[in-house]
Amino acid sequence: MMQNKKIIGITGGSGAGKSYISQKLRNAGFAVIDADKTAHKSIDKSACREELCAYFGRDILNGEDIDRKKLGEIVFCSPEKLEKLNEITHKYILSDIADQIAKADGDTVFVDGAVLIESGMKCDVMIGVLAEKKVRVSRIMRRDKITEKIADRRICAQKPDSFYKENCDMVVTNNGEGVDISAILRKVRE
Repeated sequence: MMQNKKIIGITGGSGAGKSYISQKLRNAGFAVIDADKTAHKSIDKSACREELCAYFGRDILNGEDIDRKKLGEIVFCSPEKLEKLNEITHKYILSDIADQIAKADGDTVFVDGAVLIESGMKCDVMIGVLAEKKVRVSRIMRRDKITEKIADRRICAQKPDSFYKENCDMVVTNNGEGVDISAILRKVRE
């Protein structure tokens, strides 16, 4: 793939536990790119911001920046609007991720992101992370300080577990009892 680096995607719905696995991989010395953090920077770039405002309206702004909470309330209630958000932002995010991969140390780079498959991100291995819905709701509520109803809506607007089972090279379950990354590393070495 990119500059002879092996690109490993870590994907799954919101609250599935991708960040936990990514942190374990970072602790093991691997380069891990957080697509969500990259997205936050990418969408505030003027070209992306203007495209988003043209579609969703200027009410999504807080000053000059995108108000992610307002935008989230709009898109996580509607699969169609979420799809449009992704359509607008993916090209900017993928370009920024490619830049980070090129600069990353090592010959294996992990990319952690909820919509890697849908974005068209090219990975050598795609790992899906799943968790029970009640676990995901609890994690999202705690992390984002939102209500159960909003967390549930967010999950319902995303792909079902079957999507990850069908489209990933490997699936791991992270319901909170810990994930052994050795199986992931074996898959990466194949």
